[in-house]
Amino acid sequence: MENQKKTLSAGVKKAIAVALMGAVCLTAAVSVGSLSKKVTVTDSNETVTIDTIDPNTEAILTKTGIELGQNDKLVRTDDGESSVGISIIRAVDVDNTDSNKTASFNETSVADSLLSAGLTLSSNESLSLAAALETSGPEAEVKLARYEITVDVRGKKVTKYVPAGTVKNALTFLGVELGENDLIDVDVNKNVQEGMAIEIKNVVFKEVTTTSELSFQTTYQDSDELYVGETSTAVVGQTGVRTVVTKEKYVNGHLYSTETLSDTVTKEPVNAVILNGTKEKPAPTFTDGYIYPYLTSTMGRNLNGPSGQETYYNMDMSGVVSMMRNYYGFSEEEYPYWVREDGCKMLGDYIMVAAGLDVRPRGSLVQTSLGIGLVCDTGGFAYSDPYQLDIATAW
Repeated sequence: MENQKKTLSAGVKKAIAVALMGAVCLTAAVSVGSLSKKVTVTDSNETVTIDTIDPNTEAILTKTGIELGQNDKLVRTDDGESSVGISIIRAVDVDNTDSNKTASFNETSVADSLLSAGLTLSSNESLSLAAALETSGPEAEVKLARYEITVDVRGKKVTKYVPAGTVKNALTFLGVELGENDLIDVDVNKNVQEGMAIEIKNVVFKEVTTTSELSFQTTYQDSDELYVGETSTAVVGQTGVRTVVTKEKYVNGHLYSTETLSDTVTKEPVNAVILNGTKEKPAPTFTDGYIYPYLTSTMGRNLNGPSGQETYYNMDMSGVVSMMRNYYGFSEEEYPYWVREDGCKMLGDYIMVAAGLDVRPRGSLVQTSLGIGLVCDTGGFAYSDPYQLDIATAW
């Protein structure tokens, strides 16, 4: 009988071993003194029973027509004088694709046989082989329990073969360690199955606090303590603060979701209050009998005053004052520079004004809506309106 041949892909998918174990129980009722023996020969899946008076092993094999190969083994059991049991263990040739070598073995232990062929078994595979032999019987074909699974480890997928056993053991086999922030979508104590998909996610939660400004409102109130056109700030506006605390969930380093834990106003805004004057300002009366309104910053420019159109300007007057003292004789003792309560800039008792010098030369006096003015300066306006007055103020 020719040797059987199997092919095994070592360390990757499966190893096939055929374990042949023969057990012969020969019982025969023979008469006392008979020389005949009942012989049971088990060869793979075939069993032959013969009666012979020649108990020689070679004679038995010749009578049954069974031939042994070079690496085959024979196990003989003699039960007293009446029966013989013979089990033939055929050698199995295994091709190791990793080493390109063929090994022949005939051990009864499948695991030992594979090891003798230069193939490595994991502890799980050895246990699986042992269990299979026990449950399937000595004539069963035994395959290594090794499954192809896909593991997604924090966003990186790998598909490999792992030994039979639990998911936990499979991860250890693959060198995957679970961290304290890792979540796995299967029970680690569950046994692996062919084609199983396992996902491991790294989940981290972060608490984030952000603040933002709350705008204030502005309200206006009438005040009879201010003249019409005048305003005053009664309450300075202040922005408020809003604080939001969120819980951010990161999966494999990427923001997955955001949950608002609290949203509170930690500082209330303060609304601004502006007063608007309602008190009527009395109209001044000058000795010439001309009655007119005052020029103010809120009444606008180009007010028609007693001597023509009036405007106002606010600039550094130090150069103008110096010129009036050095070239026109207005001494500091008699004509001190100062700012009147209403904001008019004064030289002595007179309001400093700019005018068209061809009509009103420097040093001349002119009537304005705010009092007697002293021409100290001029401006480009004089080319278009030589009678216009530009009054120096602190507005």
